Amino acid sequence: MNLRETLEEYETYLDLAGKSPNTVRMYSYYVRRYLEWGGGTSARSALRFLASLRKKGYSNRSLNLVVQALRSYFRFEGYDDEAEKLKPPKAPKSLPKALTKKETKKLLSVIPETKKRDRLIFLLLYGAGLRVSELCNLKRSDVDFERSLIVVRGGKGAKDRVVPVSEVLMEAIKSYLGTRDDSSEYLIVEDRRRRKDGISPKTVWYLLRKYGERAGVRVTPHMLRHSFATHMLENGVDIRVIQEFLGHSNLSTTQVYTRVTVEHLKRAQEKAGLMEELMK
Repeated sequence: MNLRETLEEYETYLDLAGKSPNTVRMYSYYVRRYLEWGGGTSARSALRFLASLRKKGYSNRSLNLVVQALRSYFRFEGYDDEAEKLKPPKAPKSLPKALTKKETKKLLSVIPETKKRDRLIFLLLYGAGLRVSELCNLKRSDVDFERSLIVVRGGKGAKDRVVPVSEVLMEAIKSYLGTRDDSSEYLIVEDRRRRKDGISPKTVWYLLRKYGERAGVRVTPHMLRHSFATHMLENGVDIRVIQEFLGHSNLSTTQVYTRVTVEHLKRAQEKAGLMEELMK
């Protein structure tokens, strides 16, 4: 079997395992590089490959992703024992970065009201806590206008979930669709020349970077999702409700936002300086 056929079968294996299109793309990329490098189906071979990547400046976080890809490839080939031997390097734990409410408002203010598509992209990422892949895959048929709901299909782990939509966000969806004269099934499309194509993650990243520079705010699609969760928690929303919004399988995944909120409270306490004033 040649390299192309191997990768095609591996990608089918990942797809059937419920991996997201982005995960399939990333895993396949690293496995292809590994096989082109001359790697085999042993943990030792994989470790030598990882060592070569480290020499090229790969961080532990990046190497962690490569390890996950190679472990899945070994399992695909039937070498489960070798997959278990391959341990990911420890990546430094960092809190997810969230915008302040003031920064979020400023970012929205620099997106012209005439750019209905761009404003809707922002509102879906921040107002519904969607992943960028989920946003790009949304279809018109996924919007329930009567009940103000969005069905997010094939999220992480190939799980569907239902996300309630606020009146403001629903009006933004209707307003944007009112500008469309195409028959595309996608809720959000690329530009006028490619109106049948759903918008790509690359375009979403580009738009946010452009508006972020205009607002003086560093922002990514995932930062808006983090901001959604953090601000919900700060406003007193129960963490289990946020878990359902985000589509997390485990509560422990969502609980990282409690750490973000604690950091937010600590900064506020330090800024207030009440104890310092008291002890003067």
